[in-house]
Amino acid sequence: MIHKLFVLKLLNRISNLVIFLFPIVLISCSTIKIFEKYDIEKDVVDNERSKVLIEKFNAYDKNKSFVTFTSEFNNFITVKNGDSLIINKRVRTAPMLGFTTACIIFNNKDVVITIDNKQEIKLNKEQLPKYKFIYVGKDRKHYTIEYTNLAKSFL
Repeated sequence: MIHKLFVLKLLNRISNLVIFLFPIVLISCSTIKIFEKYDIEKDVVDNERSKVLIEKFNAYDKNKSFVTFTSEFNNFITVKNGDSLIINKRVRTAPMLGFTTACIIFNNKDVVITIDNKQEIKLNKEQLPKYKFIYVGKDRKHYTIEYTNLAKSFL
């Protein structure tokens, strides 16, 4: 009898604890959101900064694009381009510049960005060939992927 009473009291306490902690867990787990932003498609990249980058990195080919990580990063980032590993390191945004790191990808292959070995972002394979510059920004757990043909300045 004492044993059954003890078990019932224990189960009651556990259920009260679960009921109390469940809302706290739900509130603390915010959803990660990814927002994609597309600039006007252009066949010709016409500003000087963009032309210089394309020339310097020999990215004339329609199958090459630049992926640049901009603000709020202090994470371990992996960028896979098809079977190739492009970036696999911890990166941190330079606060005065708003720039983190960049790489060149072949946009005729799948591009998967993994952040802290948890959050996976797949770039839009259909849109990649239309744009030379892809900017990935972060604000807490919200990511913005901007597809454009204009290179941004970080100096």
